Amino acid sequence: MQKNDRTHFLMRAGRLRRDANNLKFDTYDEEFNVISTKPLPIKAIDEIYILAKVDLDSYTMAFIADHNIVLHFFSAYQSFRGNFFPNTSNSVNKSGFVLLQQLRAFDDEVHRLYLAKQFTKGQILNGANNCKKYNVEFETESYMQSLEKTKSINEIMAVEGAFNKNYYQAWNKIIKNQRSFKFVKRTKRPPTDKLNSLISYVNTRIYNIVLSEIYKTELDPRIGFLHEPNYRSLSLHLDIAEIFKPIIGDNIIFTLLNKNEITAKDFKTDSGRIKFTNEGVKKIELKIIKKMTEQIIIGEQKLTWRQVIRREVNRIKRNIVETSEYEPFIT
Repeated sequence: MQKNDRTHFLMRAGRLRRDANNLKFDTYDEEFNVISTKPLPIKAIDEIYILAKVDLDSYTMAFIADHNIVLHFFSAYQSFRGNFFPNTSNSVNKSGFVLLQQLRAFDDEVHRLYLAKQFTKGQILNGANNCKKYNVEFETESYMQSLEKTKSINEIMAVEGAFNKNYYQAWNKIIKNQRSFKFVKRTKRPPTDKLNSLISYVNTRIYNIVLSEIYKTELDPRIGFLHEPNYRSLSLHLDIAEIFKPIIGDNIIFTLLNKNEITAKDFKTDSGRIKFTNEGVKKIELKIIKKMTEQIIIGEQKLTWRQVIRREVNRIKRNIVETSEYEPFIT
């Protein structure tokens, strides 16, 4: 499936291969015989999401790397497994100076806490604005006061946890179908109900979109400020996604559910785990792609949401390099 946004999705078993100076995808049947072949124009691709069992060889991977294409891998249960991002001479050059400044900002307790608080501030205010949009009362003053008083990353995480607990409960006043999509408790790895499955899937997509935009800048995605970088290879995208999950991801979920574009029929259980049907995935992806290509006006500029995210990354870079003030993007 491919609909604008230069993003392709491989949702059936097959083989992705290089053919001359292009890519082709061979679809397999249940006995792994090729039943169809589809060309994928190499110059029209930025990212490929692999949500099925797909064969790849090193020759194809090198070709993909040469064209700066990002691969995102998912398990059979639609949980995220990892990324492949090329590190070639054609990639965006990373500045040694910017990397040093990013490391110094991380090691500077005051600077690190400042950025971590700003990311959390963006999450809280954008989440509260979602509630306001749906005429649901949601108080933020206590969270903002608590956030201002925090003196460690753990304390910031505690404020974020308290906010999320009440914010997700407010979803029950936003989502109309309480029979199938009532929020009870946030669960992950694996999600235990349909709503949690939808949240996890959409959040993962936001993380990967943010990661792709970070790679187009001089910042290093390995060095985050709110999320600890010591137990995961990449963390900066998790920080920045906190700002955009409420704006993009949560609003997509509300629209999908309240317009009955996603219903209980779009889910299935496989080995006791909840996953989407292929048709359900297509519905979600088309909605995400439509959102990401939508333009908004900031100042005198018309920007897509991808451009807004990249703009945010560069604003964070300026704070790190120039120690300028940074305020998170708020809708």
